[in-house]
Amino acid sequence: QFRNMNHETWIAIRYENDKLTISSDINDKRAWAPCFSTEGVKLPTGYYFGMSATTGDLSDAHDVISVKTYELDTVAGVPKEERPDIQPESEFIAPAPKEKKEESDRPSMSGIKTFLICLLVVLGIIVVGVIGIMIYQNQQENNRKRFY
Repeated sequence: QFRNMNHETWIAIRYENDKLTISSDINDKRAWAPCFSTEGVKLPTGYYFGMSATTGDLSDAHDVISVKTYELDTVAGVPKEERPDIQPESEFIAPAPKEKKEESDRPSMSGIKTFLICLLVVLGIIVVGVIGIMIYQNQQENNRKRFY
């Protein structure tokens, strides 16, 4: 659980020798706890590092305070492998665990969609009400004319 903490939470992403390791510090102990690690991940060289995130309907704030990147040196005498033209790949891809949902699998509507649907329903009720009143007044007028 990393939401609603009173301290910063940290994440470390390390890629070395075709091994990807993710570690975190969510308890503010200044110690890395391993999240997962997988070997056989091949990434191309010569690319740039970037970040992007969204919270969707959640109201959490996610701030990137700093980013530290390091180029790891190879041992002297061992040629550095350049792979600018390969496709990113992994030998092992674990399926993401599915969370149990008590609701249906269909995506929920956002707040704007719900508001617009409610607005259309209210407008429809008003239109039907106005038409009903006009028909009722027309019938009352016709009933009064009949007795003259």
